[in-house]
Amino acid sequence: MKKLVIANRGEISRRILKAAKQRGYFVAVISTQEDSDSLVCKEADFVLLVTSFLNSNEIVQKSKEWGAHFIHPGYGFLSENSEFAELIEKAGIVFVGPTPENMKMMGSKEAAKHVANQCSVPTLNALLSHDLKEIPTSEWDKELSKRKIFSPFLVKASGGGGGRGMRIVDNVTELPNAIKRASEEAKASFNDGTVFVERYLTAPRHIEIQVFGDGKGGGVFFGERECSLQRRHQKVIEEAPSSQITTIQREKMGRASLELVKYTKYRGAGTLEFLMDDAGHFYFLEMNTRLQVEHPVTENAYGIDLVHAQFDLAEGNWPIPFPNSNEFHILEPQCVSLEARILAEDPRHDFLPTPGKILFYKEPSGEGIRVDSGVVEGARVNSNFDSMIAKLIVSAPNRALAIKKMSSALEDFVILGCTTNIPFLQSIVRHQDFLLGEESTNWIAKNIDDLNKNIVSQNLINIFNSNKFREKITLLLEGETQFSKINSIFNKQNKFLSRVTPNIDIQEFDDFEIMKSSQKNKFYVSGESIMRTFKNLNDQNIFFSEKYNYNLNCSSFQNEIRIPFYASRLSQQEIHVHLFGEYLKLKCPFYEAGTHNKNSSESGEVRAPMAGKVFEVLINEGQDVLQGQVLFIVESMKMQLEVKAAGNGKVTKVFVEQGQILSGLDIMAMVTLIK
Repeated sequence: MKKLVIANRGEISRRILKAAKQRGYFVAVISTQEDSDSLVCKEADFVLLVTSFLNSNEIVQKSKEWGAHFIHPGYGFLSENSEFAELIEKAGIVFVGPTPENMKMMGSKEAAKHVANQCSVPTLNALLSHDLKEIPTSEWDKELSKRKIFSPFLVKASGGGGGRGMRIVDNVTELPNAIKRASEEAKASFNDGTVFVERYLTAPRHIEIQVFGDGKGGGVFFGERECSLQRRHQKVIEEAPSSQITTIQREKMGRASLELVKYTKYRGAGTLEFLMDDAGHFYFLEMNTRLQVEHPVTENAYGIDLVHAQFDLAEGNWPIPFPNSNEFHILEPQCVSLEARILAEDPRHDFLPTPGKILFYKEPSGEGIRVDSGVVEGARVNSNFDSMIAKLIVSAPNRALAIKKMSSALEDFVILGCTTNIPFLQSIVRHQDFLLGEESTNWIAKNIDDLNKNIVSQNLINIFNSNKFREKITLLLEGETQFSKINSIFNKQNKFLSRVTPNIDIQEFDDFEIMKSSQKNKFYVSGESIMRTFKNLNDQNIFFSEKYNYNLNCSSFQNEIRIPFYASRLSQQEIHVHLFGEYLKLKCPFYEAGTHNKNSSESGEVRAPMAGKVFEVLINEGQDVLQGQVLFIVESMKMQLEVKAAGNGKVTKVFVEQGQILSGLDIMAMVTLIK
């Protein structure tokens, strides 16, 4: 029996595990002690514990001792590390991926630029890492102008991807600090702190070409993916094929990509990334010498299983249906496929990571719906790793139907326990610009306020925020029968409780009842106030989801609208609610939150923005600080976030030190503010 080691974690390791099991492999998964409770560790045949996912020597040694025939690196971590691939081959194990030579030539963005220039593929001018070392900082301004690299500038990690190790700066004077931060982030994510500087295109389209090479110079390409919807250089929604790329553009990029495959004798699955400006000119960015996060949209659109294809090639067999040759092939997509990344982050609070336990989890299902997930109900989203929970992939005969299916599937995706980006994703797929295919890499940044608006009506939110509703759902979650009447508890305690939403507990919102469903964590709310709310929406011709609109016009309960929702108790203080794809956090009326979360601008408290680790302490007790000054660097999910002073003042106490683990909104320092 063939033995495979998966040197990764999360959803991609489960995706690889599934394919390997279909092939009859015996599978071990690499894990650290802190991630040993993950779902894939329970599903694999064996777990190889290591000290770090970046410790290549230890991973190879453990794999060799276990008797592995293959190692699959997934994406991220060591997947594009040529030294790791060399160690594997020297150990007599097959690396399921490109050759070490391929990685050296194309895995580094700097090296890939050189190869692209050799093949006459257009690239963006750059100040490379050796330039940054050799040229004095005082000369950078002159050198950038000489090379026609104008502001804004993009500092970019040479190795790795996923938006890690990237910073945009507007002025040359900001470059040294941006380079330092980007390098640290890249080192932590990919064990490679090399960075360079290039011109930043403000509103291009981000187009990827999927290739598969035979390792001898031949290969094929599977069209393009549109990956323009990004935030902080991380992709949010991808699709294949692009709605805006013409056949001529597709062929030009495909031919350019296969020239690079031929020149490098590339082996296996790889992705060539391009930026395209308004005039249709494309520029080669980099090559990802690995499987991509968004590979499922290509699999769906072209009917190819890229993971099985990787295994076929690793076993010595060419996996593509037609004979491999240097003849150029353009394959016709069989459908339109979209992918949305479900992340543990809060778009309404600057995309802060939100690690934590998943209390309730329900995936959408149906024809043309696929979920690649790394979690189940009861699992935890680990603050030591990236924020991805799952990938939602849909397919349909055309783009309009695919978008409609994505919108519906997102609404049916329920995750209670930690905040996710699901409402944000729904706002994107329902936006007129997205429906028309008008996307660019800065589109999200330009539309962020609209995208973060509530996706259900304020009147409905008011009902859920009313004291009566919060009391009733609290009792139901604690085991009360569904028909128990509201008693006098609220009236007795009302004077001791702060109201969440003032002036909404009037008769208009008071006439409703909540009922338990037969399904876990599912409830219904109905009554006259619900009927009035939906009638008002109908009169105003407000558009929401199909399920929402269905409730406006008909009901299976004899003309009584029953709104379904999901709820779970987050803590003594909060209840998490899913309502038509929107998520609400309701304060439990039987618990007084107290004053421990005072805003730092009023109390002088400087609190951690989320759970994580103190990466750097930049202040001392007794030090004067200015408003906006960076006080701490906190690292969570491989991202570094700056904690800044809320105002001018003096540091009276520092409570944390470098390396300290933060559980949540910990107090990091006290600053006496000067008003």
